[in-house]
Amino acid sequence: MINETAAPSLKRAARLAAAAVISFVLIFCIFATTAFAGMAMQYDVVIDDNGAQMTVATEETEPIDILSEANLTLGEHDRLDISGFTAGEGGIIIIDRLNTVNIESGSVITEYQVYADTVGEALAEIGLDGQKALNYEDGDAVHDGMVVRVSAPVKVTLYADSNTYELGAADDATVEDVLALAGVTLGADDYTEPQLGTTVEDGMQITVMRVTTETQTVTETIKHSTKTKTDSSMEIGESRIETKGEDGSRIVTYKITYVNGEEQSRKELSSSTTKKPVTEIKYVGSKAGDVKPNGVQSKNGYYLGQKITGKYTHYCACSICCGKNDGMTASGKKIYNGMPNPYYVACNWLPMGSVIQVDGVNYTVVDRGGSGLSKKGRIDIYTPEGHAECYRRGTGKCEIVIVRLGW
Repeated sequence: MINETAAPSLKRAARLAAAAVISFVLIFCIFATTAFAGMAMQYDVVIDDNGAQMTVATEETEPIDILSEANLTLGEHDRLDISGFTAGEGGIIIIDRLNTVNIESGSVITEYQVYADTVGEALAEIGLDGQKALNYEDGDAVHDGMVVRVSAPVKVTLYADSNTYELGAADDATVEDVLALAGVTLGADDYTEPQLGTTVEDGMQITVMRVTTETQTVTETIKHSTKTKTDSSMEIGESRIETKGEDGSRIVTYKITYVNGEEQSRKELSSSTTKKPVTEIKYVGSKAGDVKPNGVQSKNGYYLGQKITGKYTHYCACSICCGKNDGMTASGKKIYNGMPNPYYVACNWLPMGSVIQVDGVNYTVVDRGGSGLSKKGRIDIYTPEGHAECYRRGTGKCEIVIVRLGW
């Protein structure tokens, strides 16, 4: 049998319990939705504070608010780079801190303001990228107020491509380091003076030698040669041409090397003769008149009848001219001032006993002299009238004809 009185009470209790469950579920859903919604609004941002990085999860969209949330503040002259940051999505915010760096060189300390992150970057920013820190590594972080000791700069001058660079380099730097400091590179054939591996010294001058080459084809003249023969039927000084000489020609290809724009060398690569030269045949007189011939036609590159443009001076037998006063010549011939003119000359370029015609007058080589008389055409004419007469006659140019070679 059913108790009709209790049934409504049970139904009411069931409805209350169901309502409570539904309310709990609704509250849980609202809480979960709110929590997940909050989590969905956060994103990651990387902050680079003068080289030191951190990652923060934030809901903020303004860079300053994000820094504040990370407990970071900006100084008056610090710089903020947000080019890599997108609000609501993430990225990187870069802080460049303005720090004071003290550079100690020798006994002098100089204060600089830099934005660099590392010691090496700081030296480069200051303009001391050729210097080496003695108490820090290049990669060490910069901090405000630090003192960086550097070696005293070695001052060098670099000449390259019409430019002059005045540079300060480390005392253990090489020429190659200086080129890198100036941003100068070498081609495959280029070189430097001094060489790349040379350690620099204060005041050193370095020159970059640019090497270029070109191939050039030209037409050149082939000079004709002259063959001289003697004719005893003609007087000394006379001559005649039997065969006229003619120059030839050839086509030559050269490889020309230039250093800093100036020709340094040329190497012949090929050549072909387009016209052969014709040798000139020349006859010169060997009839010496009152000069006794000795049968020698040529010697040491000189030949009978050869005409030479010369220069003369005069000397006498005094000690001033000869350095001695015994009057003995190199050939053993005796000379003295006041003697009849023997028509002697001193020279070093012809055999002793040779006879030369000087402006139409025959002289015999009997003496030697200083190194000046070794030059072709240079003669010293003996003057028996004395020292004053030597000065009066002086020096001058003359035409010399070889009449005899040797005794």
